[in-house]
Amino acid sequence: MEGMRLVSVHFRPLTLEDAPLVHALYRESPAYFALIGMEIPALEDVVREISALAQDPRRRACLIQAHGEPVGYLDYKLHYPEEDAATLSLLLIRENLQGNGLGQAALAHLEEALAGSVRRLYAVVYGQNPRARRFFQAQGYRFVKDGGPPLAWYAKELKAP
Repeated sequence: MEGMRLVSVHFRPLTLEDAPLVHALYRESPAYFALIGMEIPALEDVVREISALAQDPRRRACLIQAHGEPVGYLDYKLHYPEEDAATLSLLLIRENLQGNGLGQAALAHLEEALAGSVRRLYAVVYGQNPRARRFFQAQGYRFVKDGGPPLAWYAKELKAP
C-alpha cells in the first residue's frame, strides 16, 4: 500500500443500455485483447455478452466508476466454483488509467461487498499476463491452479465483516 494514493470507486450494475460504454472501454484497452489473443469485440458482441449475463442469476457485471466517469468493467460469478466462493472473470481498467490504483480500489471494493456472503474469491487470469498475475499476488491472492495454457486461477480468503 505504500506509495498508493487512496482512490474511491463505486460499481454500477450493467444494463443492456450500457453496451456502448462497455464497447468504448474495450476499444480503449487494445493491449488487453492483444494479450489474450482476441479481437476487440464489436458492439453487437458486447450486446450479446450483456444479454447472456442477464440470463445467469449468479453472474454480475458492473461498470467501475470514479469521479462519475466509467473507468472500467468488472464481471464475476457468485457461488462458483464452490457454493461459498465467487470468481472474478474480468477486472478491466481503461488502459490510459492503469497504474493509478483504480484496479486495486475496485478489487478492494468487491472483496468488501462479497465478504460475509462468500468465504473465497477466485481471480482468473487469461493468457500470458504477468502484470495481472503480479497484481493479484500483490493484493494477497495465491496461485491455486493452472487451468490450461490460457488460464491461471488465484484465490483469497475473505474475512467476514
